[in-house]
Amino acid sequence: MSSRGGVTTCGTLSPILVYDNECGFCSQAVQFVLRHERRHDLLFVGRESESGKELRRFYGLESMLWIEGGQAFARSGAALKVAEYLGGVWSLMASLGSICPKSIRDPIYNGIARNRRRLLTACPVPAPEQRARFLE
Repeated sequence: MSSRGGVTTCGTLSPILVYDNECGFCSQAVQFVLRHERRHDLLFVGRESESGKELRRFYGLESMLWIEGGQAFARSGAALKVAEYLGGVWSLMASLGSICPKSIRDPIYNGIARNRRRLLTACPVPAPEQRARFLE
């Protein structure tokens, strides 16, 4: 672990996804990633954990975050990075989605984000072999 501007990082090249771990929809999305990923190096941080709060403060962003190579992607940009990470058809969909301007993508993302707690209420627990990838 190393500290960068007060934010603890993993000292790894692995991407980090900061997500709302208190949201059933978001937790189901993480489970989807775990089932479909090819690389198995993505780290997960709950947005309300100390690390999640530090990362959001550091990058000055409040939404879901994808952090990789010192860069943070938020909202629809983070969702596209998740799809790209999954590879295959999801990566193709990310490429197509990136053609759409952020000014259109982000309002769609925001609409889903506003209603996400109504979409699913159950928060699945990661399998024991996956727990080490959840930083908090």
